[in-house]
Amino acid sequence: MDGANPLSEQQREWLKSGIAEFDSGRFWHAHEDWEELWKSLKAEQSEEHFILGIQGMIQCAALLFQYERQNPRGVANMWSKVTEKLGTPEAVKMNQLWTVDVNRLLTDLIPFVADAASEGQPNSDPWGLDATSVKIVDNRV
Repeated sequence: MDGANPLSEQQREWLKSGIAEFDSGRFWHAHEDWEELWKSLKAEQSEEHFILGIQGMIQCAALLFQYERQNPRGVANMWSKVTEKLGTPEAVKMNQLWTVDVNRLLTDLIPFVADAASEGQPNSDPWGLDATSVKIVDNRV
């Protein structure tokens, strides 16, 4: 399901700021900005699609934060939550959330999930990926 839930000026700023923080590799800070957007959407009783969508993006940032901390359980837990809200690249629940390409974001996370899951496996050398390589390209916010 797609659609354009109109955002207030403040909500657009939270979205834009979170994207900038995410793209800078400051995943915790992106989480904080998007949490403000999530709380405001809940307060105004926006459509559940949008509330779950931004919650899924928050969890994407948390997944990469957990990856940087080399926490395989945290990565797996966040991936489970992300896919519950946003789907998977093969079965995406929304193609776009405002101006964010959700499918691309999910696709870009898969190598991190797989790498974290390889910890403890024979011939594995996890934690070698650069979490800051994941970007949300967004020119319309």
